[in-house]
Amino acid sequence: MLAPLHRYLIALALLVAASSASAESYQEPRTGEDVQALVDRADMTYRGRTTAAVLEMRVKASTYSRNYRLVYWDRRRGEGRSLVKILGPSLWRGYGTLKVGEQLKLYNPKRNQITVVSQSMLGDRWMGSHFTNDDLVKHTRLGKHYVARLIRKYPGATTLYKVELTPKRNAPVAWGKIIYQLSKTGNIVLPVRADYYRRRGSRRATRTITWRRVGRLGGRIIPKEMKVVLADKPGENTLIRFKKIRFDVNVPGRRFSQNQLRR
Repeated sequence: MLAPLHRYLIALALLVAASSASAESYQEPRTGEDVQALVDRADMTYRGRTTAAVLEMRVKASTYSRNYRLVYWDRRRGEGRSLVKILGPSLWRGYGTLKVGEQLKLYNPKRNQITVVSQSMLGDRWMGSHFTNDDLVKHTRLGKHYVARLIRKYPGATTLYKVELTPKRNAPVAWGKIIYQLSKTGNIVLPVRADYYRRRGSRRATRTITWRRVGRLGGRIIPKEMKVVLADKPGENTLIRFKKIRFDVNVPGRRFSQNQLRR
């Protein structure tokens, strides 16, 4: 299992060792080797107190290919809010997703229609991609909604953790089990791979997300790309590239409204 990750881990160790910038405050260790805390920190890689980002999404399906340019805002204070809007191309401009607390809404500008997403729709594919509604706005928090159990630890300059995540009772999640791999180099904790299973007893993962191209962006060391593939769609995938990202900037609460979703 380590062979495919070998270059990733070496590159990450060298990058962190060479970096002179301090880690973000939320990345400081909380409880040593507490696996639940490590999972939470890896899951929060792309989030600060507030976050603003520009992304590219490339979708490769059997019958079509799409390239989206997205803008993303997130605010963790209080109930938690997120907004994703498509900037281009023009055919898809204006489509968006808004999360306020536990409520998730989708906007179709062609129909001027807002749809409230039920829990059963969290796992639905977003805009024809292989990512889900849940993925785009981080409705699910791995450290909050799942219980972590360490499967195996691979110590080194960069330590790799393989963890099983199972849902907490009544958690609003779409997956019965996640096998999650994360890396820890100094105070930097990053996601590496996640295999998602519909049921806890399933032997075959339904989909896999991998994180890659670790580098400095927005003042942090983060994976600049994340890719998802589905087990029953060989040859298909969706890739997200972070082009710009800023943390802890002024993102007013009024940004996360239905008026902004429609704009």
